[in-house]
Amino acid sequence: MLKIVFMGWLLLANIAVAQASANPMEKAVIWAMSIAADNRHGYSQGEENATASHPYTGSREGPDYDCSSLIYHALDHAGFPIIAAWQKNPAYWSRYHGKQMTGDADTLWMDLQRIGGFQKFSWNEVKNNLKRGDILCTPAVHVAFYVGNGYTVEARGVNNPIGGDWRTGDQGGEIDCYNAYGRGWTEVYRYVGK
Repeated sequence: MLKIVFMGWLLLANIAVAQASANPMEKAVIWAMSIAADNRHGYSQGEENATASHPYTGSREGPDYDCSSLIYHALDHAGFPIIAAWQKNPAYWSRYHGKQMTGDADTLWMDLQRIGGFQKFSWNEVKNNLKRGDILCTPAVHVAFYVGNGYTVEARGVNNPIGGDWRTGDQGGEIDCYNAYGRGWTEVYRYVGK
């Protein structure tokens, strides 16, 4: 049922492409939703973050993504120079020695500040007034796009209600739409323009 609702949203999102020029976040959301709808994509945290319980299965930079790389790539696709901002972030070298193309949930706000145009709110400030394209975040834990009607699009890994495994390109419910509420979000990053 959720997949049917999701596909309906994807259709509406494609209609909204014309509106994306007015709000570049719409283009980022549409891209993330198209990745979620494409079974060739799944979840990976990449070689740099591999553990015995979360093995290396391929790049977190596509075709598989983790939560933060999905957001970084969606923003980059929409014309935000967020990957270039990450590569100027001291964490790019100190944590990953320049080998991880995108940052993490805890570096995202620093990189958004570098590119400008975003405002940070606490979850409690805006939880009842979320806007499509808002980035919901609990730094060092998880990040997602708010897509409207109480839902997010996000890379959640194999620990999701639908399942999946760690094989590259294995899209179970690894990247999908989920209820935005009751998830422990602490921050919301909203594009307000430059």
